[in-house]
Amino acid sequence: MQRMKFRGYQLFHLHREAAESMVRQIDEFPSFFTPRGERPFIVDCGANIGVSALEWKTRWPTADVLCFEPDPYAFKVLEKNCEFNDIPGLKCINAAVDDQDGPVVFYGDIKTAGDARGNSIDPAWAKREGTTETTVPGVRLSKYLTDRDVSFLKLDIEGAEQRVLEEIADCLPRIEAIYVEVHETDDSLQRNSVAAITRLLSDAGFTIEQEIRLDEHALPAHLRRWQAEVGAVQTQLMCWR
Repeated sequence: MQRMKFRGYQLFHLHREAAESMVRQIDEFPSFFTPRGERPFIVDCGANIGVSALEWKTRWPTADVLCFEPDPYAFKVLEKNCEFNDIPGLKCINAAVDDQDGPVVFYGDIKTAGDARGNSIDPAWAKREGTTETTVPGVRLSKYLTDRDVSFLKLDIEGAEQRVLEEIADCLPRIEAIYVEVHETDDSLQRNSVAAITRLLSDAGFTIEQEIRLDEHALPAHLRRWQAEVGAVQTQLMCWR
């Protein structure tokens, strides 16, 4: 396991290119809201190795951050980053957020030094030539959102965004701000689309700003051909009240 400095923390990683890309992405993360209260509650779905969680704890040290990460190898690094840096108010769950509880098939580059950025429970996004699959726990996100209001929800789960947002529909009025990275392919538009997600969030009272991710780090370079073949598009939705 290698490590690098990030925001004054030691950031452990197994794939340097992926780690550097996530650091560049968080450097450019839009600052479109400031949480209210002294102890904001932040939910990070698709936490990977914890770059975004470390960022939230840098911006808002008193925040409670709940992280979900299904990839078994990335999760071990996530735990290492939380434990080594001795960060209070951080809880990590090794599961994929879904619209139901129970085991779910997980696709992607699943191995010790794999690039977990494109891994997903959605085969349209993550089942590609050369990928592998395993079974991971799936959990309904709604049951984690019942005890307190949510200051910020980050949803970057590679193609399962719409079904998770539909599952937490009753919880949306108690969420202050949401960042959704929508992952669309030609084959997944009927079940996961920017249009449907935007309608859902607009109906829930959010103001929404939309931006297509076209930067060179939006996808690993080796996936450019696959991106063109399947019509893969990543769109950021910044949502606030």
